[in-house]
Amino acid sequence: MTNPETYNRVVTIGVDIQNDFALPTGALSVPDGEAIVAPFNAVAEWTRTNGGQVALTADQHPTETEHFKKWPVHCVAGTEGADLHKDVQTDLWDRFIVKGTSTVDDGYSGFEGADTNGKTLEAMIRPTDDHERVAVLIGGLATDYCVEATVLDALEVAREYLPVYPRRIGVFVVEDAIRAVNINPEDGERAIAKMKLKGAHFVTAQEVTQNGMIQVEA
Repeated sequence: MTNPETYNRVVTIGVDIQNDFALPTGALSVPDGEAIVAPFNAVAEWTRTNGGQVALTADQHPTETEHFKKWPVHCVAGTEGADLHKDVQTDLWDRFIVKGTSTVDDGYSGFEGADTNGKTLEAMIRPTDDHERVAVLIGGLATDYCVEATVLDALEVAREYLPVYPRRIGVFVVEDAIRAVNINPEDGERAIAKMKLKGAHFVTAQEVTQNGMIQVEA
């Protein structure tokens, strides 16, 4: 993306920035996972400064689930591993989306969850009228699973407005606010390539917060 994009509203989504993923000692630790916290906080603060909304998603798995046949036990509801990383600025978020609560599926995407009032990410990112353009910024853990799934679902919502209302929803991945678990060495690169192919733009936190690559106007 070389030219700035102008939007009326911004929604920033932080995917699963939880202890079991972010910490080196986490049950399903993502390499260098803690490094995403500072750039994500910067984008979240910029979002709120510009009148936007911030949502955080979090796995809250039951003790027993089919998901744990694929993965080590992690982010079990009520455990310290399921808590948000201590440095995530929780005063900046507007909506806390719980996902991964089923005993039979993975629940990777934030769009599969809801907050305590039943509100979803899909409801957050949809334009409120025929003229509104919404920028959706996404960061979190891990690139090759929950971030990828969340980005692809956001792009599916955006695609509903094509071709009549092109670019009504722009989906942006904050590339320095994601990290891959890389069970296979190229999983992260594969996920990034797929997200780009499907239409996601990649930006850095600095490009958002300082270089004006996304502009917001009333």
